[in-house]
Amino acid sequence: MEPNIFVNYRDWLEQQKMPKGKKAALVAAMELFSEDGFDGTSTVDVAKRAGISQATIFKYFHTKQDLMLAIVRPVMEHFFPKYRDEFFADLGKQKSLSEMVHFFVTDRYAFIRGNEEVVKIIAMEMMTNADMRALFGKVVRGNDFDFLGELLRIFRDTGELRDDIDAAGIVRIIGGQVVVYLIQSNFAPVLVHGDEQDLQIISEQIVRTLKK
Repeated sequence: MEPNIFVNYRDWLEQQKMPKGKKAALVAAMELFSEDGFDGTSTVDVAKRAGISQATIFKYFHTKQDLMLAIVRPVMEHFFPKYRDEFFADLGKQKSLSEMVHFFVTDRYAFIRGNEEVVKIIAMEMMTNADMRALFGKVVRGNDFDFLGELLRIFRDTGELRDDIDAAGIVRIIGGQVVVYLIQSNFAPVLVHGDEQDLQIISEQIVRTLKK
């Protein structure tokens, strides 16, 4: 049975009812796409890593592109529509801009950390892959929910948000800080002091940028 809240792609995949060969292909492709890039990985590489034949891959996925989209789609869909109800409910419980920013930073950091391989694939492919950008846009602009509008409303309700900051600005400011911290954690660990301390500092920096 699928968990109520999607936390980690590997855990989610483990609970899906699908043939072992298909799961093995998805895990292997996720690892290789994040390590070597989509263009740098062949279906032969995926089959070898998964311990299956190329024929098994093409039994479940018509193209390598279909294989990649099968990996990123669940993360995108859970990041926005399916996760949003609990995320926004918890975000709305925060009483001040400071509490709200800290919750946003720590919650999204935990999600990205738990899905780091897939997030890396999305980030790389968004720059060059039109299908990836189209999927991302479709998820963000879901007809049944105004993600950015609701985000801005909650932040404005604190009465502390600068008048010139819109929802896109909030996402850029918070997302930018979190992404830079992830890069530091992976490639310049000497700059990192520990998640709890660093995320608190990041939250305080963001608040100073957003606050009136």
